[in-house]
Amino acid sequence: MHPILVDFGTWNLPLFGETHLFLPTYGVLFASAVVLAWWWFVRRARSLGISDEALFNLSFYSLLAGILGAKLLLILVDWRYYLSEPSAILGTLRSAGVLAGGVLAGGLVFWLYCRTQGLPTFRLGDAIAAPLALAQAVGRLGCFSAGCCWGVHTAADSPLAVVFTDPTAHAQTGVPLGQPLIAIQLVQSAGDLLLAGVLTLLWRRRPAVPGTVFWIYVLVYSVMRGTIEFWRGDAQRGVYFGGHVSTTQLIAGAAALLAAAMLLAHRRRARAA
Repeated sequence: MHPILVDFGTWNLPLFGETHLFLPTYGVLFASAVVLAWWWFVRRARSLGISDEALFNLSFYSLLAGILGAKLLLILVDWRYYLSEPSAILGTLRSAGVLAGGVLAGGLVFWLYCRTQGLPTFRLGDAIAAPLALAQAVGRLGCFSAGCCWGVHTAADSPLAVVFTDPTAHAQTGVPLGQPLIAIQLVQSAGDLLLAGVLTLLWRRRPAVPGTVFWIYVLVYSVMRGTIEFWRGDAQRGVYFGGHVSTTQLIAGAAALLAAAMLLAHRRRARAA
């Protein structure tokens, strides 16, 4: 609803010319989410006996891969546009990208670093599950402030309705103004926050099989995200099968099947133990 947190006005800068300088609300909330998740994860990982140096490197490389992965998937989803307008790729520097791409890339680098450094991959996966869900909850508040990831049209008297009115939000994200839309960003933020609470309780119980908490996170989040996508009103993330299935839903479906298979395998291991 307020894409600009602090407006510094328009300045005539060397090399850049007339430039509008401002502090975006989304950027502040995204950075806050990253710092909060990192702090929480480090506290948990230290209890597993992991050194601070290893934790810093693991967090840094995973975050960097996540940012690049989100932007890369954004370009791949709309590759025809970026192929015809290569200069528009630079514009992705101001975009968060497709979250699913960030999660996949960050998760892959997280796994590779743990494997190469001999770190307890699944124990650390359990430790990062709740912080990730919390970061996503805060990040969705950033989406709401910027107007991106908006919901479908709804009745004006709906308890989930929100009307965006800021022209800056429309200019930056394309969100429709003056129309009642489902505040799907807030719905997902609440779901992510609830998931973070459940994962915290599971972490404290210390499941016998490492990785259980992580795969529960992947399963629940994938199902939740895939369902919420049906109420998304923007089509910038790619849609298939006549506009009924998005890129994120395809990834979420595959992730949910993988998580379910891993949880079944973990259950068999627990029974055998």
